[in-house]
Amino acid sequence: MMMKKIMADDNNVSIQRALETLTSASKVLAAVLAAEDGLPIAVRLRSNHDRDVWAAAASAMGRMGRKVLARLGKGELTWGAFDTRKYRLLVRPVSLGYLLAICEPDANMGMIGVELDGAADALDRAMPGGVAAAAPDPAY
Repeated sequence: MMMKKIMADDNNVSIQRALETLTSASKVLAAVLAAEDGLPIAVRLRSNHDRDVWAAAASAMGRMGRKVLARLGKGELTWGAFDTRKYRLLVRPVSLGYLLAICEPDANMGMIGVELDGAADALDRAMPGGVAAAAPDPAY
């Protein structure tokens, strides 16, 4: 059981490192890792944001993108971009749920998309089994 705890700590460090790398990119204000149901798993904020609202938004945008592409028969969601007056948002499915980058409105989406893909790959390596692998051992 101690080994499972050490592995969980290592995974948490990997998750935090992936979010830290993403938020260090130019014009990225925050990064949110949300479960499929919209609950926040990990959050890295550079400014004052509501973690629960952004996690719910990440999940809703990701699910919407997946549903639309499935109904159109156009494949799977790689990442989706949403523009607002205050933010540019990029969301990408990962094994744990959805990864959201909250960016300044003039952010270069292509460059941030590359960073988002790198962070998503790191998250998928940290938790290859998805949410089931992230759940604590009930016997612990």
